[in-house]
Amino acid sequence: MKLRATGKTDIGLKRKLNEDSILVEPDLGLYVIADGMGGHMAGEVASRIVVETMADYWGKVKQNSPPSFLSLEHKDLPQNARHLVNSIQLTNMIIHEAQKRPEYHNMGSTVSALLEEDDCTWIANVGDSPVYILDRGRLVLISEEHSVEAERKKKQLALSETFVSSTPHFKNVLTRALGSGEKVDVYIHPIRPEAGDFVLMCSDGLTHDLSEPFIGAVLGERSISAEGKVDILIDEAKKAGGDDNISVILLEVLEEGKWQKIKRRFVARA
Repeated sequence: MKLRATGKTDIGLKRKLNEDSILVEPDLGLYVIADGMGGHMAGEVASRIVVETMADYWGKVKQNSPPSFLSLEHKDLPQNARHLVNSIQLTNMIIHEAQKRPEYHNMGSTVSALLEEDDCTWIANVGDSPVYILDRGRLVLISEEHSVEAERKKKQLALSETFVSSTPHFKNVLTRALGSGEKVDVYIHPIRPEAGDFVLMCSDGLTHDLSEPFIGAVLGERSISAEGKVDILIDEAKKAGGDDNISVILLEVLEEGKWQKIKRRFVARA
């Protein structure tokens, strides 16, 4: 598989600090977005811990000397997929330990990560920083949102109009985040995009201000370069309010994996 990546982060219009961090490392096949939280620079520190820890971990993996830390979960996954989970668990442990310092006592972060391999791509996430794939013009969410609102929809629970109107931010409360405990449940699954597909990773500062149909329309515009698409999305999010930091990584699938090439020869795409 061959990807081409474009990444950018913007402070937005209302925040004093950019608490988002991004990692674009084609040599490692690793792409990460982290949306920190905690205030007083704690969120900025948390998101930076995420990208720096994961970059260091994967640098060691590529040198065949991965950290000795090894989670016992996901034993059924291939080795590199387990390493992806392990790198996120290690990041969680570091943030959780750092919370012992008074200035970092309530810090945390989301994480969404993409690992590029020859035959498939792995998506892993904790929190609500979404990952989408543009599949023949359709924008499809491929990460798992860990928020009160997402859990409510999943379980088909109803909230009273009075409660919703009196607590407008309640639905955005995270049900999972890095630093929320000694361990965290990491969502992970493989995807096999085909040549011409786009994968969009972003912080929720983008999706709070722009609709999925609008984002899909921008990504599907063939006359605009990948860099241009990223700039348009960030600029439009700022025009729509820019209340939060805005981060985007856009990955264009230039060449599909070996498995997809074989499938294309024998199976019509649905």
